[in-house]
Amino acid sequence: MQKYYNHFTPLRFMARQFLQKIKAREVAAASMLGALAALWEIIPGPPFDIPFPMFPPQTRISLDLTGMPMMISLLFYGPISGVYTSLIGCSIIFLRGNVPGGIFKLMAELATLLGFILVKKNMIIKSILAVTIRVVVMTVTSYYLMPVFYGASSAFAASLLVPLAIFNVIQALINIIPTYLVYSRIRKINVT
Repeated sequence: MQKYYNHFTPLRFMARQFLQKIKAREVAAASMLGALAALWEIIPGPPFDIPFPMFPPQTRISLDLTGMPMMISLLFYGPISGVYTSLIGCSIIFLRGNVPGGIFKLMAELATLLGFILVKKNMIIKSILAVTIRVVVMTVTSYYLMPVFYGASSAFAASLLVPLAIFNVIQALINIIPTYLVYSRIRKINVT
């Protein structure tokens, strides 16, 4: 038994280090923002859920506001909180039994956050990188996973890549622009 315990000691140490880096306030804020994202995910209809016009309604591809709490968490509390909020916000999709939708949503939101994590300054470059990473990640993900999850042919998946790219650009901008306006306004208030 002691032999197996020693193998898990580095893993326990890493987990402890990770948890020590997150303050209680950050965990609470990220949890509340994740709950808000989850709530917005389950509220049907505008403004929380607007069907994307380039796809038929039965595809359930829609523009939503769920990425905004994830971005707020990232901007105010850092990357770990942003990822934590994304996991909570997307978990409702998995809990409703839509595993493919949950995977696509989580991949898209994490890809958007990655653009902000990789660049330290300059909001415009961060935004361009976030949109670009989201489009690239979701194009590759859609091409390879649509046939797996939905039984679509590769040709059909390829035919949807341009509309999906347009959707991902718009959705990323919905996540980024209002969030940054809120973030900069609150920061201005806190500075003065």
